[in-house]
Amino acid sequence: MTSAFDRMKDAYRKEYENNPVFTLFLTILIAFFIVFVIAAIVTGGDTFYYVLNSKKSMVFSDYFESVVSSYNNPYTNYHVVYPSMVTVFYAVIGHFTMPYVNIPASASLEESFGLLRDSQMGIMSFVLITLVTFYVLHLIYIKIMKGTNLRKELMFLFLILLSYPFIYALERGNSIILALVFCFLFLLGHRSENKWIRYASYIALGIAAGIKIYPAILWLLLIRDKQYREAGICAAIVAALFLIPFIFTDGNPIMLFDNAFTYAESNLGFTNIIQITGGLLHEILGFSAGIASVVGYTILGLFTLLSFIVIVFDKEMKFWKILTLFGCNLVLGLGVGVQYQIIYMLPAMLYFLAAEREMTKNNKFYVICFAMMLVLIPGIKFAISVSTDAGDFSYYPSAVIGAIETAFVIIVAIALLHEGLGRMYRNRFDRVSDSISRAERQE
Repeated sequence: MTSAFDRMKDAYRKEYENNPVFTLFLTILIAFFIVFVIAAIVTGGDTFYYVLNSKKSMVFSDYFESVVSSYNNPYTNYHVVYPSMVTVFYAVIGHFTMPYVNIPASASLEESFGLLRDSQMGIMSFVLITLVTFYVLHLIYIKIMKGTNLRKELMFLFLILLSYPFIYALERGNSIILALVFCFLFLLGHRSENKWIRYASYIALGIAAGIKIYPAILWLLLIRDKQYREAGICAAIVAALFLIPFIFTDGNPIMLFDNAFTYAESNLGFTNIIQITGGLLHEILGFSAGIASVVGYTILGLFTLLSFIVIVFDKEMKFWKILTLFGCNLVLGLGVGVQYQIIYMLPAMLYFLAAEREMTKNNKFYVICFAMMLVLIPGIKFAISVSTDAGDFSYYPSAVIGAIETAFVIIVAIALLHEGLGRMYRNRFDRVSDSISRAERQE
C-alpha cells in the first residue's frame, strides 16, 4: 500500500510539473512558516513577539494615533506626516468614535489612542476597515490570478495574511495596506478601453497618493505607454485629490513635507537607501551625519533617475519587471523606511506568478528573491542602542529582519537596472552600427 508520504510526494511532483514557478514560491513560504511556528512553540512564543514592535503598548498604534491626532488641528498640534486626504479620512472616523471615549484633557497622545483602542467603537472601526480592505485585496488577487482554487487560496494565505511585511503592517495598523489596494485598482484599470474605467483608475491612484504620496510614481506607466494626454488628465486628478482635502484641515503641503522630512530623519532602520547609508556611514563607520546624508541622497537620486529611465524607455522589459522596479523604488526611495514597505512588491509578485510558468534560471532567481522578501523569520531577543543628533534610539529584531528582506529588494533592483540599462546600451550600439554600415554601403 502506498504510504501517505509517497502520495504527498507524488501530488507535489505533479503540482511542480504543472507550474514549477508557483509551486516553488509557495514551498519556500510554507517551509519558512513551519520553521517559524516550531521556533515559536519551542520558545513559548518569544520568537514571534520579537519580530513585531518592541513596545506592546504600540499595537495598532498607527491607526488609533492617526484617528486621535487627526481629530483636532492635526498639522499644528500633532505635526502629522500623512497627506490631507487620509488625514480627513481619519478625522471622519474620529467624528464617529471619539464621542464614545472619555479622554482627559491632560492625557498624552499615547494615552489618548490607548483609550480609543480599548473602546468598543474604536476597535470595531479598525476591524471593519481591515476586513473590507483584505476582502477587496482578495478580489483583486482572484482577478490577477484568473480564478481561484485550493492552491491559489493557499498562496493568498501565505503571500498576504501570513507574510512578514503584512503581519507587521497589520500589527502597526498602518494605512499602507489601504494604499496598496488603490495602487492595484490603478494597475487594473489604467489601460482599459473604457475611458470611465481609466478615469476611475486615475482617481484610485490619486487616493493612493493621498494616503502615502510616493505611489504617485506609478503615473509613469502612462508616459511609458506614450499616453501623454491621459498622463495629463491623470496628473491633474492626482494633484487635485492631493491638494483639495487640505481645505478641510489646518495644514498645507509645506507643513506636511516639513513634518514628514523631520520625522523621516528621526526614524532609524535599514529599509531604505537613506537609512542604509546613514547607518553604515554615520553610525558604523563614524562619518559625520552631513556626509552620510549627502552620500545617501546622491545614491537615492541616481537610483531613482536610472530606474525611471528604464521604466520609460526600455520597451522590451516585461510588465512584471517594470512593476518590480516601481516596487523597489517605493521600498528603497523617499519616505519613512519601515519593514511593511516591502508589501509594495506584491503587485510585481502577483503579475510575475500569473505570467511565468517555466522554471528558467532567471525565474528561479526571482522566485527566491521574491519569497525571501516575505518569509517569516524567527526573532532573537536583543537591542542595540545608538545615539544620534535627534536622540537615542534602539534597534530591535524586527529591524534586522526588515534589513534581511530589504537586501533581496536591493539585489532585485540591481539586477533589473543591469538588465534594462544593458539592453538599452546594446540596442543603441546596434542602431549606431547599422547606421554606419548603411552609410558605408551608400558610399
